[in-house]
Amino acid sequence: MSDAMAARPISYVAADVDGMEPRQLVEVLADAGYAGVDWTMEQFDPLQESPGALQALVDIANQSGLTCPQLLIHQDFVTSDPSLWDERVRRTERALEAAADAGIPTAGVVTGPNRWAPGWEEPGAALSETACWDLALAALDRALTVAERVGVTLCLEPCWGTLASDRYRAEYVLGRVGDELGVTVDPSHFVMTGDDVPAMIRSWSARVSHVHLKDAFGAPGMDGEDFCFLLPGEGRADWPGIFAALDSIDYAGAMAVEFESFALRRGPLRGDIAAGARLARRLVDGLLGTGTGL
Repeated sequence: MSDAMAARPISYVAADVDGMEPRQLVEVLADAGYAGVDWTMEQFDPLQESPGALQALVDIANQSGLTCPQLLIHQDFVTSDPSLWDERVRRTERALEAAADAGIPTAGVVTGPNRWAPGWEEPGAALSETACWDLALAALDRALTVAERVGVTLCLEPCWGTLASDRYRAEYVLGRVGDELGVTVDPSHFVMTGDDVPAMIRSWSARVSHVHLKDAFGAPGMDGEDFCFLLPGEGRADWPGIFAALDSIDYAGAMAVEFESFALRRGPLRGDIAAGARLARRLVDGLLGTGTGL
């Protein structure tokens, strides 16, 4: 593994942390050797709180020596309810403004439908698939306009179950939305679609603005039924190839652990979020060749 890859900061996505207080989570992450934390809408709702609330979260991280590489927004833009669609777009816009104020350089978005969240809608049911695409692209256009104005890189995450779930559909979005739209590469989602992640990274090159460290095994379908997410190195993601591809494009950003190995957390870890974060960090060190093993 290259020295550049080993030196890149490892962050942790603060999603599915079961209400753990931000300061406690930051202390856990700092103790486990993480360099950053990616805050999410679990900790900050810009339609309910002032931008200063996000700045306070960044300050908590900074006090423990952690940076904040990305704000994960991930609103579902596929909905037949116009008022709900507008609310989600406004939440995204306000979150981008707050991220800029707090010095967070990137923000993560998806197209929807968010099949992991209650109330998601199947394309082709209440809305035609064409109408769903129109809604998602219109939302991304609005978000990108704000992101450009405030100086935050908007990052599309091609994600399971969403309209942009594989390379082909993600590239359709990239072709329709402005060149300033970046990408968060999460290799786990492409395990199910069979896409060549290293080749995709090289092709997207300058658009790659954030990376998730998560693995998977299975086939397209529903999480927990047809596939499951795993910790880095447990599944079918080609980590040596992925890291080599990131080296080849001189990727200099953070890489963030996204812990969604829920069976492991519920079972052997007995719900211990801190133990899961520590385990994931050691596995990443093993993949990078910087650790001493388990």
